[in-house]
Order: sequence, then C-alpha cells, then structure tokens
Amino acid sequence: MTTVLHVAGLMLLFLGCAAALFALVFGLPGTVLIVLFAMLYGWATGFVAVQWSTIGWLALLAVVAEGLEFFAGAAGAVGARPSRRVTIGAIGGAFVGAILGAPILFGIGALLGALAGAFIGAAVAVRSEGGSLDESLTTGMAALRGRLLGFIVKSALAVVMVVIVMIAAL
Repeated sequence: MTTVLHVAGLMLLFLGCAAALFALVFGLPGTVLIVLFAMLYGWATGFVAVQWSTIGWLALLAVVAEGLEFFAGAAGAVGARPSRRVTIGAIGGAFVGAILGAPILFGIGALLGALAGAFIGAAVAVRSEGGSLDESLTTGMAALRGRLLGFIVKSALAVVMVVIVMIAAL
C-alpha cells in the first residue's frame, strides 16, 4: 500500500510539473507553480525526498527565470533605441497583447499576443519620439526577439527545475 501511495504521489507531482510547464505558454508563472508543487509534495512526504534546500534552490531558479524573462523583453527594445518610453512601450505592449491574445487558439494566443504586443509597443514608442518607420520596425523586431528569448530562457530553466524536482523525488 505504501508503494502505491508513493507512486501515486510521484505521478501527481509529475502531472503538476507538466501542467506548470504548459502554463508557461499561456503567460502564467509556471516556475512558481513548480515550486509550489514541490513544496506540496515535500509537505506530503514529510520533506524526506524533496527537502527545504531543494525548494530553496527551486525558488531561486524561479526568481532568476522570471527576472530574465522580464529583462530580456525590456533589453531587446532598449538595444535598438535606448529610451524609457520604448522600454515601457515594449513591456506594456507585451502585457496588453498577452491579455488580448489569451482567448485565441485556446490560450496559446497569449504568447503570440505578448510577442506582437512587444513589437507594436516598441514600434509605436519610437514613432512617438519622432523616429523613422525603419527605426520603429527595427526596434519593434528587437523587442519581439528579446521577449521571445526571455520566454525560451524561462522555459529552459523551468525544465531544469522539473528535472531537479523529479531527481529529488525519486
């Protein structure tokens, strides 16, 4: 009976982590969900396999992943044309785009909307500062690439987090 409960707990942990990885596509903080699932599993097992030190490392990775995603999106726009307005335009555009895109393609549109929003927000900000159409398109593409890079890095760190949790749990 104990083995059955252990396997069931591992399966629930794995399903929770898989759902957290999938949540990243929707713009949700999947890295934080991985930490929460690890804490729940640790609590349920008396912190025998997944210990507080593991949860601490996971929390650190989650903060790094979320921060890198945020700053990559902002830095992408700044790299082409440094300006506070362009940075805010890219971040705000990504936020609004994610919200508007969420209902499209069963929620996957949130990622596409965030990418398009970063592009549009940065491009409009450059135009509002008197930049040329070429400058605005270049800056918009830089913001889009930065946002995409941030998503890729965050997703990669989330996969590393899941591997850490699963190794600790086994």
